[in-house]
Amino acid sequence: MIAHDASGGIALRDAHGCAVSANAFTIMGSDALNIGPKSGRITVTGNNFSNSYIGEDKTRRSANDQAAGGMVLDGTSGITVVGNLFSGLRPKALAVKGDPSKNVVFADNVLIDVTSDHKKLDGSLVKDNLEDR
Repeated sequence: MIAHDASGGIALRDAHGCAVSANAFTIMGSDALNIGPKSGRITVTGNNFSNSYIGEDKTRRSANDQAAGGMVLDGTSGITVVGNLFSGLRPKALAVKGDPSKNVVFADNVLIDVTSDHKKLDGSLVKDNLEDR
């Protein structure tokens, strides 16, 4: 579990061939996972990116403290994002920044109560994601 860190979670600035798997990224004050332009060939699977939801439309945080960072792709390539849960994140589940990221597979993820840039991934495979607002 990687939780309650105002400065963010994992930043892959110059990484290749890594797997980010089976983590709970909860209430990250900034990016829970940031994959930068010098990184590639990264697999992201089976993670839970979330806020402090406790059921019945309630969270453990106050109304003015709802930041919960998601994932950032910043001009990277060769990325697989499959089988993750993105829920209750602010500002976005997936933010696409910098130069276009390419050769990204974003598939079979569940997105609940979030906005996401995954539809901006050109030259990539984006399919079979379950979205619920």
